[in-house]
Amino acid sequence: MEAETTSERTGVLVIRVWVEDGQPGLRARIIGRLDTLSDHESVTASAGVDSVCAVVRHWLEAFERGE
Repeated sequence: MEAETTSERTGVLVIRVWVEDGQPGLRARIIGRLDTLSDHESVTASAGVDSVCAVVRHWLEAFERGE
């Protein structure tokens, strides 16, 4: 039986968040792969909800563009 090929592209984004004792707001480490078949991984550190959301949005837009 012949394996079926597909043009589906998949990516993965992992967000680890924490709050440090005595510090306001949250911290995040964001690890992403725009293509799960690639070994290239991006790692970003961020602080605050708005900043984390901006990083996620940038990653999603890059994925959509196929970068």
